Amino acid sequence: MTAALAVCGCRAGYVARLAYEEACYLARARPIQELIAETPDLARREALALVLEVRRFAGSRGLDPGGSYLEVTDTGAAPAFQVVTAAPVDRLEPYTWWYPVIGAIPYRGYFDPDKARDFAAGLQAEGLDTRIVEASAFSTLGWLADPLPSKVLDQGPLAIVTTVLHELVHQNFFARGQVAFNETLATAVAYRLAADFFEGRGDAASAGRVRSARLAWLARGRVLDQGATWLEELFARARAEHWPRGRLLAERESVYRAINESAAGIDSALAAALAAGGLNNASFLAVYRYAEQAAMLDDFLAGHPSLPDALARLRALTAGGKDAYAALARAA
Repeated sequence: MTAALAVCGCRAGYVARLAYEEACYLARARPIQELIAETPDLARREALALVLEVRRFAGSRGLDPGGSYLEVTDTGAAPAFQVVTAAPVDRLEPYTWWYPVIGAIPYRGYFDPDKARDFAAGLQAEGLDTRIVEASAFSTLGWLADPLPSKVLDQGPLAIVTTVLHELVHQNFFARGQVAFNETLATAVAYRLAADFFEGRGDAASAGRVRSARLAWLARGRVLDQGATWLEELFARARAEHWPRGRLLAERESVYRAINESAAGIDSALAAALAAGGLNNASFLAVYRYAEQAAMLDDFLAGHPSLPDALARLRALTAGGKDAYAALARAA
């Protein structure tokens, strides 16, 4: 997940507020080494030490951690970040907001859940589909030394390892304005590296669980790719035949039911994630952006001897702002 921290035009008020809240978040960060020294709970100390171990491992595999994840910010029971996603009801395209440096981003992030709900309500009033999701962590792409939200420490070793690796991928590779590609790539890399990390520790059981999770993610990607095709075909037909809104929504509901049935057949958690907040384009895109054409990206990584080689190739393929998925397909 990427945090937008650049000011632009009419969004200056929003971004200024986000920057203020980010500053407060950073100010609450504590060095992990200090927390380890003063924490009596053994499990907590092990979780904190694991963050530093993953950073070192990431560096050994070609991901520069910079100054990130040397500290932890106490987020209490609240999520670190609330993310609002929106989309038109008649197109499978995210509603985006543009920022300098990072380009178009298909969500708005909030530290305050009430502000996120108010913003989503305003988008709904304009006729857009919306969805609010919780992000356990985010990256400022190396512009700042990101601390880890303390809530991640409560989610177990697999979540700690995959979260840190996922966010460090963003810090090392970012295709401007192509969030779905960035998120799917980070997910693919995190699964592959996490399995190697646990193998290297002699923890075959955890490595096996990560590999199983990766296979489940690939299966999710296939279901979502097929669902996206169904939806694109539906919307193209609706435009060609000038369907009224009522018919469009009814037909769309039928397609979403079919997608959810396919999802439930392989992964009940995927079906629940799609249905959360109602089946609509924003809900679908909020899930899909982490697994769009997952198999193609996973195969691309497998075809390179190392992660630095793969990322270097991606930088060359996407130079000049080229569409990353299209460039990858041409290179296959």
